[in-house]
Amino acid sequence: MASLMNKAMDFGYSVIVDNRFSSRTPSAVNPYTKTIVVNGSWHDPEQLPFQLAHEMGHLINKDDSNCLYFSPSKYGIEGRANVQAIKLLLPYYTYEKRIEEFNSIDFMRAFKIPQYLESVVNEEFYKNY
Repeated sequence: MASLMNKAMDFGYSVIVDNRFSSRTPSAVNPYTKTIVVNGSWHDPEQLPFQLAHEMGHLINKDDSNCLYFSPSKYGIEGRANVQAIKLLLPYYTYEKRIEEFNSIDFMRAFKIPQYLESVVNEEFYKNY
């Protein structure tokens, strides 16, 4: 997750990891200040890179709202943020792998991407690799 945080900072985004939240409080982003708050106490810590990438996706997409919360969805503003998240995470999965080793299910497991996004993941795999 550290390299993804560095990438966020390279984009000019601030990232705060805060452990004071409930284990069910989602990560969030303020698009006006370009600040991402990641809940370091999230009940499934292996999903935090996906959450961070999702919040970065909102900023990349220039989504405009007071505060956007991590909400896994295939559609609308959340769906578009998930597409960006998948695009951001793919290079971390494919790094040092041969193309024949690429596996969308393995990728989804690695980042705890919800199953209902499988078609989105497959589409991005085919577009990019």
